[in-house]
Amino acid sequence: MQDKTIDNALLALRKQIIRGDGDGLEHVETLLQMRGVDMPRVLPAMPENSARRGQMAFWIMEALRDGPKPRREIAARIRELRPDVPQEALYWRVDAALSRLRRKGLVWRDGRVWQL
Repeated sequence: MQDKTIDNALLALRKQIIRGDGDGLEHVETLLQMRGVDMPRVLPAMPENSARRGQMAFWIMEALRDGPKPRREIAARIRELRPDVPQEALYWRVDAALSRLRRKGLVWRDGRVWQL
């Protein structure tokens, strides 16, 4: 087995232990230190209710089903579903998703109002 493969397996095991609150973290980190491998920071696992690919587009289409709306109103509707996302970040995510939907021909804009 190549050294790189062993290092990657140990790093994956370390990540799994950190995210799953498992035992043996100190042993895995000791092995990584002995092998001279830098240990990157491990980000927490994504929450269960995190958005999936295409979820923003789906929410936007749902918001527009009952009539045309400005971007801020669409973002406010989605904010009810994702209160964990900061308002400004959500606004710009909605903007990007609307642009993608417009390029696909699924929505169009009349002034500041978006519609299906």
